[in-house]
Amino acid sequence: MTLPTLLITGVSSGVGLSLVRHLSDRFHVIGLVRKLDAARESFKDLAHVSLYQVDVADQAALSARLDEILSRHGSPSYLINNAGVNIAGSLEQLQRSDLELSLAVNFLAPALIMKRLLPAMKASNFGRIINITSGAPLNCFAGYAAYSASKAALNALTVTAAREHETLNIKINLMSPGPVRSNMAPNAPMDPSVCHPTVDYLLNLPADGPTGRFFWLGYEIPLAPDLEGVQWLEGKASDRFRKVL
Repeated sequence: MTLPTLLITGVSSGVGLSLVRHLSDRFHVIGLVRKLDAARESFKDLAHVSLYQVDVADQAALSARLDEILSRHGSPSYLINNAGVNIAGSLEQLQRSDLELSLAVNFLAPALIMKRLLPAMKASNFGRIINITSGAPLNCFAGYAAYSASKAALNALTVTAAREHETLNIKINLMSPGPVRSNMAPNAPMDPSVCHPTVDYLLNLPADGPTGRFFWLGYEIPLAPDLEGVQWLEGKASDRFRKVL
């Protein structure tokens, strides 16, 4: 039996590592990883895992790896953009390079991978994409501007892409895994496996399932306030909004 192909980024630890182990009996998992030797050791007992070393912040290297993957395996119909970076610091403390790296990994890499895979998904009228996000851009905790802003960009990208493909059987959603232990959060209280049921739900969505939504530990969380009554082009809003001028 030929297994469907699933591409996951950032599989050397945390959520990515946990998801490869969880999904490799149902998918041929293609993992993108920076630390290839460590990942090989982690998955040496799994038959349906192919690993490719790349730093997703390097656009040229990422493009070349995608060329190689598509040539060898065809275009995956399933995608989980999981790789992420969290550089803490107040806005005054952050260097420009910190902001650029955060955007490159958390936003631009998922955008470029989606751009490469979506044409084949459209041609076959099937695709399931999960972009791993966080509650950070909704909470905007002090000291995490780079992370929150880059994940907010990912959120906007995901919703927009979902709307661009909403007439097709392509579902593009966001998932926050919850407060799980990883290299970014070694003291978090939960094991990464807590997100497995939500991932299963999103990968197995029916043709009439949700798209452009945010999911967290089995819950659907609103990404934006209820804006009914706001007439953007007319510059007006209803009385349910407090007018200050």
